[in-house]
Amino acid sequence: MQEERVIEGFDLDKLNEAQEKTIYLLNDLATQIRPGMTEQAAMVLYNNLQMESDAERYWHPPKIRFGVNTLKSFREPSEPDVVLKENDIFFLDVGLVFDGYEGDAGRTFVLGQYPEGKKARLTCETINKSVRAAYLDKRFSGEELYKYAEKLASEAGYELVVDGARGHRIGDFPHAAYYKGYLNEFKSEPAPNRWILEIQIRDLKNQVGAFYEDILY
Repeated sequence: MQEERVIEGFDLDKLNEAQEKTIYLLNDLATQIRPGMTEQAAMVLYNNLQMESDAERYWHPPKIRFGVNTLKSFREPSEPDVVLKENDIFFLDVGLVFDGYEGDAGRTFVLGQYPEGKKARLTCETINKSVRAAYLDKRFSGEELYKYAEKLASEAGYELVVDGARGHRIGDFPHAAYYKGYLNEFKSEPAPNRWILEIQIRDLKNQVGAFYEDILY
């Protein structure tokens, strides 16, 4: 399909390697984030890690959300000067290019004793796993995958946030040369290793949100 095209001679091993390196950098960044930091300070850490890595560039700017900003959709700017607390939540979204291939990963992290945060992170990860299982078992379209994710989020007491977290293509850089649309509007069954599945949820009552992103294998 036109929407799932890749470069001639596409190397799946290189795509997987790019993803592994992206996840490694993301986790490295997470270990350096501490209470008392702002998102701006974390961005400095990210910039240093990217420069030290063998990434050619980023293909989308990193998204760093602390505390109340985890409630924001991806299209909303963060509230400035939010300081990470001892018991708090944050998520990271990193998209890098290695050897001409795109990596894109998102994870949520919880600091200290924060039950609502731990629940949100676990719920987000569980929804991601359930949607992936449905993809393999029921062969859903991209549109159906996100309808299922919305149902699971609602049943768990959360809102699925799709403004900017709707899933998208992945592949050789730039994938947008082939397709700029979103997974949640894709009406066919997605091919494996061609798409990113993004799950973002929020609980407005408890003022907490979570995010998980990885390749749809």
